[in-house]
Amino acid sequence: MTTDSGIDIISRGIHRRAVESAVWGMAAVNFELMREVLAGGNSNEFVYWSRLLDWRNQTLTPNPDLIYYIAFFDTHDGPVVVEIPAEHEGQALNGSICNLWQIPLEDVGHFGVDQGRGGKYLILSPDWDNPIPDGYITLPSETYRTYALLRSVLDERTQDALDRGLELCRRIRVYPLTQADNPPETRARDLNGEIVDTTIPYDIRYFELLHRAIQDEPWLARDRAFAEMLAGIGIEKGKTFDPDPGHVKILEDAVAEAHTWIRASYEQSFEPFFPGTQWFFPANQDFLEAQRDGFTAHDQVYPYTSRAVVYHMAFIGLKHLGVGQLYLINLRDKDRSFFNSANTYRMPVPDAVPVSQYWSVTMYDAQTHGFIRGNTKYSVSSQTPGLITNDDGTVDIYFGPHVLPGREANFIETGDSQGFELMFRFYGVGPEVMAKQWSLRDAERLEDTPTAQPKSLPQST
Repeated sequence: MTTDSGIDIISRGIHRRAVESAVWGMAAVNFELMREVLAGGNSNEFVYWSRLLDWRNQTLTPNPDLIYYIAFFDTHDGPVVVEIPAEHEGQALNGSICNLWQIPLEDVGHFGVDQGRGGKYLILSPDWDNPIPDGYITLPSETYRTYALLRSVLDERTQDALDRGLELCRRIRVYPLTQADNPPETRARDLNGEIVDTTIPYDIRYFELLHRAIQDEPWLARDRAFAEMLAGIGIEKGKTFDPDPGHVKILEDAVAEAHTWIRASYEQSFEPFFPGTQWFFPANQDFLEAQRDGFTAHDQVYPYTSRAVVYHMAFIGLKHLGVGQLYLINLRDKDRSFFNSANTYRMPVPDAVPVSQYWSVTMYDAQTHGFIRGNTKYSVSSQTPGLITNDDGTVDIYFGPHVLPGREANFIETGDSQGFELMFRFYGVGPEVMAKQWSLRDAERLEDTPTAQPKSLPQST
């Protein structure tokens, strides 16, 4: 006989395990959501956008200033070849190939192993033990499913540059190793104009995605304890996931709590990248080192909570951070108040940003980490047509509900949002950035705008 007290203890146990499982599984949920929404679950097929992105792309913190080329691979039937083409004049490809847990297997393209000269990358399955043919850059993977996130970087904001970028992408090829002697045509689908939403769902769909993500993958040594954790909430390999209404309520309460925990860490846990500013990189050094090494070091803590913080707001894996790209986040103004979309702000970008490709600052909805729906402009970059530069070489960027006359090129409207966040991108990172010999500055609220500030970032629904 089970008492009411016993039932309550079991329910609380399920809740605790569900919270921890949700935090642990964020990277895999993010991967599975992207694979299903963008690729329809298909493998070895690229998706891309033939125009610069607009608000219809509701992925996490997308870049509106370049071309994305993305594919998902499956090595259950053997290794997969990804051919990265050589760059021609006016072309550059920055990208990475990552596994299901978003651990980067290697960077490719301009700042990758092939250094823009092109190369054949061979993704190996976890159980592959056959000889490896010559001529390939081999990428052993601990998961069967992997992906490539490739960015065709434009050298200017023109149609000619866009055409060159698309031409580079069209020369990327993917095929099974078994067909290397006569590769089939690489399939590619243009998602331009389609609404795609891969913002993380913090309800029962979260656990449905996690259930699908683990089905055909091996249990890794570091994650074996989570096999029991997941079984305790109804997620097991080879079994259906069909919780009853009472169970659904427990799980949805748990994933909401996990989200609150992750978001609080995102808001409060990071030291400034540049001393004295609000700019930060949303991962600590322990996580960066552990991820770079594939979480394989036995004497390292397994930082899956830090991993969750990164992948609740981004879809990315970089093997060598601070070389090809660097991304910094800002949630607060100079006075340490969260950005409020009713206010107008000015952010000075110092002279001589140390980049070899370009720099940009992009605005995202603080609730979703995606573009603000309905907006028509999302970023200001060093390539923005008509960009106003001050006499001393600095650039003032403005954010607010209404464009300031004469500052249109340097202004991003806050649109239909309550709060926003900023991401500063460095492409082709100069050594002065990582050495902190050059520093960003914070945005400041202009005095003739409302002063009301939210106490915390608006919560997702």
